[in-house]
Amino acid sequence: MKEPLETRSGLEKSPRPVNTVRKMQSLRERISAAAQELFLRDGVEGVSMRKVAEKVGVTAPAIYRHFKDKDELLNEIINVGLETLQRYLEPAFKADTPFERLQLLIDYYLAFAMEQPRYFDFAFLVPSHGIRFSEELSRHNRATFMFAVQQVHLCMEEGIFKRGDPLETAIMLWAEAHGLVTLFRMERFGENGDQFLPIFKRSIDRLLDSLKS
Repeated sequence: MKEPLETRSGLEKSPRPVNTVRKMQSLRERISAAAQELFLRDGVEGVSMRKVAEKVGVTAPAIYRHFKDKDELLNEIINVGLETLQRYLEPAFKADTPFERLQLLIDYYLAFAMEQPRYFDFAFLVPSHGIRFSEELSRHNRATFMFAVQQVHLCMEEGIFKRGDPLETAIMLWAEAHGLVTLFRMERFGENGDQFLPIFKRSIDRLLDSLKS
């Protein structure tokens, strides 16, 4: 795993969620843990009810008693990914000013993509192919984005940013950050992040500077 990114706040480390889930008591928890381990090792395509059953040491029908189908099992994975993302973004929610909160939101979004690529790809890049993602995923995405919109609005109210539409401005910032990260995940910058990180930071800084009063 790459070393965590240095952030503008002076924090030297981003959260380090542990991927290997400790031994659980209930069968459902053991199934969930096995699915997570397969996903983190092999991606979405590496998760199947048969493979999970083999890893847990039970028959496939035992899996179906706890998860009605693969979609529900994948939902379990995405919910763990969202919890991981939430831990990454937590420092941004606690920053002192709206501008710092906005900067850190972008910084830790980048850190999540670099350090938790399987979760990032599943949450933001992998087509659903009929996967019935949970309402929790939709709520989380809306809440996080509206938090960003609120920070943009506060920056405008406090004279940090020029007046404008906070929603459109937040969409522009997210599109810039997400677009660059997506290009990196598609290896358009090569596999090494050393070239990508300075480009990302300069691009985001230019965009933020262009918004200032």
